[in-house]
Amino acid sequence: MSRCLIFGALATERLPIDPQPGDLVIAADRGFDRAAALGIHPDLVVGDYDSLGRTPDFSPRIDLPVRKDLTDMAKAVETAFDRGYREFHIFGAAGGKLDHTVANIQIAGDLAERGAWAVFYGPENFTVIRDGGVSFSPDCRGRISVFSLSERSQGVTISGLSYELTDGELSAMTPLGVSNEFTGRPARISVNRGRLLIVWQDQTVRPLWRI
Repeated sequence: MSRCLIFGALATERLPIDPQPGDLVIAADRGFDRAAALGIHPDLVVGDYDSLGRTPDFSPRIDLPVRKDLTDMAKAVETAFDRGYREFHIFGAAGGKLDHTVANIQIAGDLAERGAWAVFYGPENFTVIRDGGVSFSPDCRGRISVFSLSERSQGVTISGLSYELTDGELSAMTPLGVSNEFTGRPARISVNRGRLLIVWQDQTVRPLWRI
């Protein structure tokens, strides 16, 4: 199955990855304008259009009520998941309102629990992994932090960063993994049991591969 790319309300100046044939591209509410600014034509629009300010003249689209249980982004993700997509790249949905950022972290965590994988790109990027790992290219620069979303995440290994860890444990109540740094070496973060939130700065390359 190909990837799902979703555009949110925040401005996106450039894409770390480009849509490819077979990808599903969804615009969530104001993400319709954000995608258009990048010259990208979505396959589907989802939203209540409160941030867009108008109902787009576009088909197909899924119109949502303003009063609802799921955010526009959550509905876009669920729509793609129901169609069989398991790899998500989401733009313009990180680094804005704190409550929405937390909601999107929860979305990433829920996808990880269901065997899928999401990367949110913004002023800072994040992903959530469960019982697995990710690797970063040696081109990455800047700060990177690792937090446990489980009460305890066990078998945590961090290699290639300024501070390394082998078969350690992180707790949801202790920010031990905050403010690590890339070193110009290939980096890898993995966990045997639990969920990890990984937050990093670098936007110049697509740095992340699921392993």
